[in-house]
Amino acid sequence: MGKVRLILVHGLIAIVLGGSAYDILTRQEHWPWSNYPMFAQVHRTSVLNWYRLYGVDDRDRELPLLKPAYLWPLDQSRLSIGLRAIAQEDGSGPRLREAVANALERYEDRRRAGEHDGPELRGMRLYSVQWDVVPYATNFESPSSRMLVAEVMRSGP
Repeated sequence: MGKVRLILVHGLIAIVLGGSAYDILTRQEHWPWSNYPMFAQVHRTSVLNWYRLYGVDDRDRELPLLKPAYLWPLDQSRLSIGLRAIAQEDGSGPRLREAVANALERYEDRRRAGEHDGPELRGMRLYSVQWDVVPYATNFESPSSRMLVAEVMRSGP
C-alpha cells in the first residue's frame, strides 16, 4: 500500500471514529451519522410523551379514543402532532379547546351517522400522557402518568 493511500485510509478512520466519539459526548447525532433531522436528537430517557384524547360519557367515565373511526379524518399520530404544535404557541388554551371541541363535534356527527359504534359522549379531555418504554409496548393501554391539557363539555342533553 502506498504512503498516500495509507494516510488517506487512516485519515478516514480517524474522521469516522472522531465523529462518532463527538456524537457520543454531545448526545446528538450529526450528519452524515444521522441524515434525518427527526432522529438527530438522542433520547436521554426511555420515556414516551404523547397527547391523547379521552371521551367522557354521561357517567363521567373516560375512555381513550384509539379507534381510527373515532378520530377521522386524522389518526393518533397526526392528531397528537397537530395538538402539540398548537400547545407550543403562546396563549394556546382557547385554540386547544377549540380543536378538542371540533374533534368532539366530528366524533358525534360520525356516531349519529352510523360511521362508528362509539358511545355517546358529553365531553372530551386532552391529556399529555407519558409511558415508560417497555418491550412490545405492553403498557400501551395504561400510561404511567397523564396531565390534563384541555377539556370541553357539552351543556344540556
